[in-house]
Amino acid sequence: MTRVPSKALLLSILFLIVFPSVAQDSAQADKYPLKVSANGRHLAYQNGAPFLVVADAAWQLLRKLNYADAIHYLDIRKSQSINTVLVHALPAQMNQKNYHNIPPFKNNQLSKPDPAYFDYLEKIVLAAKERDLVIGIIISRKSWNTLFESQDEERCRNYGAFISKKFAKFPNIVWIIGEEENQEKFVYKALSEGVRQHSQNQLIASFSSCSPTSLPDSLNQTDLKFIIPDSTVSVGEYAALSAWQKNIGQLYHRPFVVANLELPKEVADQSAIIRNQAYQSVLSAGAGFCHSSTIKNFNPSWKVNITQDGAEYLKHFSNVLNHIPWEYMQPDAHTVLTPDSLDHEEISTFFLPNKRMAMLYIPSSRSIHLDLTPLKGDEFVAVWYSPRTGKRWPGGELKRSADAMIIPPNSQAEWDWILLVGSKN
Repeated sequence: MTRVPSKALLLSILFLIVFPSVAQDSAQADKYPLKVSANGRHLAYQNGAPFLVVADAAWQLLRKLNYADAIHYLDIRKSQSINTVLVHALPAQMNQKNYHNIPPFKNNQLSKPDPAYFDYLEKIVLAAKERDLVIGIIISRKSWNTLFESQDEERCRNYGAFISKKFAKFPNIVWIIGEEENQEKFVYKALSEGVRQHSQNQLIASFSSCSPTSLPDSLNQTDLKFIIPDSTVSVGEYAALSAWQKNIGQLYHRPFVVANLELPKEVADQSAIIRNQAYQSVLSAGAGFCHSSTIKNFNPSWKVNITQDGAEYLKHFSNVLNHIPWEYMQPDAHTVLTPDSLDHEEISTFFLPNKRMAMLYIPSSRSIHLDLTPLKGDEFVAVWYSPRTGKRWPGGELKRSADAMIIPPNSQAEWDWILLVGSKN
């Protein structure tokens, strides 16, 4: 039987959304390493508290940033409520080196990793640990496939074992092996086996550039999947992710995290797309969201752009989700609160299993019709939340009705909204 919050707690959530998070008060020893939740849907701390993945892609951090700039980057992302940073252990190209001009391998031989190269990564991991940040270390990448695939299985396995042994003492690590669909199967298998030799219960994830529904069968290799889709994620694609998570992810305890895409330059308000993808990912049963902006390449303007690249909205994303029981909530294709076909196509809905609370993400500011009869209860309390500003508004009380009219508290058409509706009785 699925445990859900009490009625009193539901009302506290709806009226306040400010009760303290248990996870934030726990000592690091009670938190790490992260683990997959019992239901296979999300990640959790060691003490069982849910961990909402709010990640950022920092692909070229080791190559582009000195230590002082790396600390500056981590501090800003921490202030934006990002709790996980993904870093490529290897440079973008095989002929490149890290910021200190050190290559990862001597003479490009996989069997000869240079300890000095990985020492710099260790400094970054330690700095992240001191800031209570998780580091996702991606140990392989598509541009290095030629080298990995030219090696035998044992050398690939030994590289995985080398890097996992070096970082075994850090509990704030998630290992990431990518991209599984673009590697020879023996490489992916050998790397994951090597990492597990010294992983000390650290999670091992895969990194993919397409939907998990089209991936090869490597379900027993990793615990978690990071997905950067190769096309704009549509409502139908989110539905497929939700179905995959329910039917496959839970069976093998494999949560997923979706990252936003490269955004089209012709879109004036790209932040709206980022917010949409962040909320849609979680409302599709994902374990969180990974922000992937131009900051990941650390171009010369990154120190200016980092405060206006869309990540500034993730603080609001983290705040609203970490103060509702998101870990219990799930999509339900058979429960429809938006009878209008246009509303139903655009608005995503998240439910508690007992149907006493629903969360809706509304991508534009307009009135909508709600059918509240699928929810349990006769009277409901509503709360509006702006993903753009972080401001909350009371939404009043609603009667159980098949045609309730809901109007956002601000009429600006470009605004998106979160609506929480909970039963009073």
